[in-house]
Amino acid sequence: MQELQRLLDNGRFYHRQGRLTEAADIYRQVRRADPQNPMAHHLLGLVLHQQGKRDEALQALAEAVRLEPDNAAYRTGFAELLILENDAEAVRIQLEAAKTLQPRTAVLLVRQAVMWGQIGDPDLAIKTAEEAVAVDTNHPQGHQVLGMLLREQGDLGRAMEHLLAARRATPAAPDPQTTCALALFALGRHAEIASLPPPADQRNLYREAVLSALATWQQGDLAQIEAALAKCDAIAQARGGRTEDVYAGYHGQMARLVDSRKRSADLYKQKTKTEIAVIGDMQSLSAANLTVKLGEDIVRLRTSFVPGCIAINLFKRAANSCRAGFEAALDRQPAGGRVIASVGDMDCRYTIGFMDLLRRHPEMEGRKLVSETVQRYTDWVVDAANQRKLDLILMGPPARAVALNLVPPAVARQFLELVEFFNSELRAAAGRAGLIYVDLYGATVGPHRRGREDCFIDTTHVEPSAVAAAIKAAGF
Repeated sequence: MQELQRLLDNGRFYHRQGRLTEAADIYRQVRRADPQNPMAHHLLGLVLHQQGKRDEALQALAEAVRLEPDNAAYRTGFAELLILENDAEAVRIQLEAAKTLQPRTAVLLVRQAVMWGQIGDPDLAIKTAEEAVAVDTNHPQGHQVLGMLLREQGDLGRAMEHLLAARRATPAAPDPQTTCALALFALGRHAEIASLPPPADQRNLYREAVLSALATWQQGDLAQIEAALAKCDAIAQARGGRTEDVYAGYHGQMARLVDSRKRSADLYKQKTKTEIAVIGDMQSLSAANLTVKLGEDIVRLRTSFVPGCIAINLFKRAANSCRAGFEAALDRQPAGGRVIASVGDMDCRYTIGFMDLLRRHPEMEGRKLVSETVQRYTDWVVDAANQRKLDLILMGPPARAVALNLVPPAVARQFLELVEFFNSELRAAAGRAGLIYVDLYGATVGPHRRGREDCFIDTTHVEPSAVAAAIKAAGF
């Protein structure tokens, strides 16, 4: 037995070094000598999984569980592979069995928490992550996973406690979704983003710089905006160019919006004592710091940017991070103030939103999906504003300036009709709720119902002048 244990230790050494073939050979040697050794089966299954031999890995991990069913580590490893098989019920069986078994280390509990979240049980995911932190109060990954789960459920305050604990740890836990900075951004604690300890993942330096630039953009000082964007440029260049993710999109869009602002300087010069918040995703940035006439008053528009703030996210019955960010932005407005809810245009983007849902679920009826979503969104946003005694205005998304020449004509027609229908339904819902509606679609639509290129900076942001025109046409 001592010789077999020595071999397993050698196999682990090679495994940690990434020498997978040598590790697998040793684990197989132990398994041949002792076919009833569950550890040999378990470790071999892990190596086989890393080698992409999924069927063999499943067999080995299942055998480890059969030989020692009371071992939580074996069940956890087996469940992680079953996740890749999209077998949620089989994963649940393994996690349920592991709940009262030993070992109950923070490492295992964190892995189990992640899987509970993946199979759609956020309450058990949070409970398991809380147990991980209770077992080891200084476990960075435990705090990170718990913070991410809490943020996704809309509990931004508690999420920040754990995300900051993970960030302050030595070493800091990786934050693949930039969750800490995003939660600070949603809570309006913008200054804290720049003062965070260095991230474990260097890509987050760029993403956090972009979030800081977005916060600066909302404040409106042109010199500070340009300085913040220059910092983003420097970090991106040091890494070989902008990353291909949404943050690079925000970065580029702000840069183009700066140029647009310079071309339309007169839209920003009027003096005013009154402000209105424009809360929403993406094109809400085009409204930042415009001075417009509402009725008899000249007001300045202030943006409260909420990433992912689109109708599909906001109408969900379950709490989520987008709704929490929107609500946090509402909470920062003075009672009795006016706010413009700017619904994100991603609902009607060709690649995501409604069109993506319809591609993945052809049994859905597009117009019915849009109607139900719009009404739920309107009901929710009206209720959220009323709870805070805010005067609500709705602003729809723009027409889309997209190239449809590579899309089959029937699909392109369906897409354009869906965009138009979405806007008409939102306008009708605003009317039923007695709300003023700012028709950004009407200000940006061109011939054949396509987006007018002169109203667009790119396929996401509209020219500030188009926002001003839409507000003027609303007839306050």
